Amino acid sequence: MNVPLFVALFVQLFCAAAVTGSVHVSLEDQRVGEGSVSGRRTGRLYCRVGIGFHLQIHPSGRVNGSHEPNHLSALELFAVSQGVIGIRGVFSNRFLAMNKRGWLHATETFTDDCKFRERFQENSYNTYTSVIHKNRRTGREWFVALNKRGKAKMGSNPRVKAQHVSTHFLPRMNLHEKSEQSFTITAREQEKVLAAPVRQKPSVPKVAISTRQKGSQTVKYWPKFRFG
Repeated sequence: MNVPLFVALFVQLFCAAAVTGSVHVSLEDQRVGEGSVSGRRTGRLYCRVGIGFHLQIHPSGRVNGSHEPNHLSALELFAVSQGVIGIRGVFSNRFLAMNKRGWLHATETFTDDCKFRERFQENSYNTYTSVIHKNRRTGREWFVALNKRGKAKMGSNPRVKAQHVSTHFLPRMNLHEKSEQSFTITAREQEKVLAAPVRQKPSVPKVAISTRQKGSQTVKYWPKFRFG
């Protein structure tokens, strides 16, 4: 058996395996990177209490609600684990947190106080509860809530429950992208020009009668989605 030929063949197989493994690792890393990006949502959290408020995070660490959406109410929601998310203010670059007394505030670093459990309610609204802070005696969870004046409520308050509107938030994600879920029907009539001579005196010239529609009538339909 030719030993140099066998050694050369073995070296070629080893190099090919190394290249294939590196390509496989890079593809796996790419999948992981895409998953982390897709797990982030940017938008606003609208609370329907009172006249309606958008949850906003200030650079000073204060948390409250604003009736009109603004740059402070732009939030980024990202997944931490299954059913657990973190909320970060896009402008303030601070994370929403709840302390051991149940007060909402914002911090510069992400800690366990910044982890909230997101639950979908039957009325299409969401509730957010602290993962680590709750009533130790009864086990009642502490909710993120706003009062009717737009101020942050204490989550440890016994009146703050999942059934109350102060804890109901509607995520309004990707507001910068207009969702095209409608179709448009445009009725446009062609120009109709009717020219007919008028048989009167020879001194009267011919008259051309034209009819033109100034604009087009647009009707927009929004389809209704029903489940069940």
